[in-house]
Amino acid sequence: MNISVENDIKIIEMGERGPNLLSVERAKKLIKELDYSNCKAVIILGNDKVFSAGLNLKDLSNAKEPNEVALIFNTLGELLRACRDFPGPVISIVGGHAIAGGCLLALASDYRYGMHGMHRMGLNEMAIGIDLPPDMLSIISHSISRDNLFEVATQCKMYTPKEALNKGLINEMVGNRFFGKKKATSQALVKAKKLAEFYISAGKPFVRLKQSLMRETDFDYQILIDNWFSPSTQAKVKSVMSSLNKK
Repeated sequence: MNISVENDIKIIEMGERGPNLLSVERAKKLIKELDYSNCKAVIILGNDKVFSAGLNLKDLSNAKEPNEVALIFNTLGELLRACRDFPGPVISIVGGHAIAGGCLLALASDYRYGMHGMHRMGLNEMAIGIDLPPDMLSIISHSISRDNLFEVATQCKMYTPKEALNKGLINEMVGNRFFGKKKATSQALVKAKKLAEFYISAGKPFVRLKQSLMRETDFDYQILIDNWFSPSTQAKVKSVMSSLNKK
């Protein structure tokens, strides 16, 4: 993996080549990098052929003991939870195949950029008889509308980028059919950085909102009132009002 940090935004490139399989080792590395103490936003990329092909089936096939299989699945679950629990925005750029666990990793992100191409995105767990635990299903249901949820979760369809956009697997497409993947990826990275900077600027209100979106929480309105009177909020409000007065 190649990791860099720009203006509190950590950019994780899982691999320039290969399937970017979510082995226990790779998943643990990703979990370690989702550390709010050294970055306030995370952008995850694959390569121009594969975002991530999910778990390594060879590892699962070679596992002889239940605890070995448990380690593989539990570590994937920990990675997905780490993405959801990260206080800042987690953004994925899906420019290649995102299959099974790789699709779940993208869906665990807060926002997903896609691009045109021949790659596919989808969940194939049912096809090979693997359960989707409730915590993983909740990740899917946060992104996929009720109308499409059953199909996406159970029918093992591999969606084109346009279909993935229509189903909610992708939030926004970048580039066009005539752009090369590298150019489209560069454009997506620029957009992802701008989006990340916007949420970093929002500060603690974004952190609280993300936590509320991920799970039901009680909200103390005193926090809202105290935040209104904070110097940073007042400065932002004055800036907005000043710009409105000029119109």
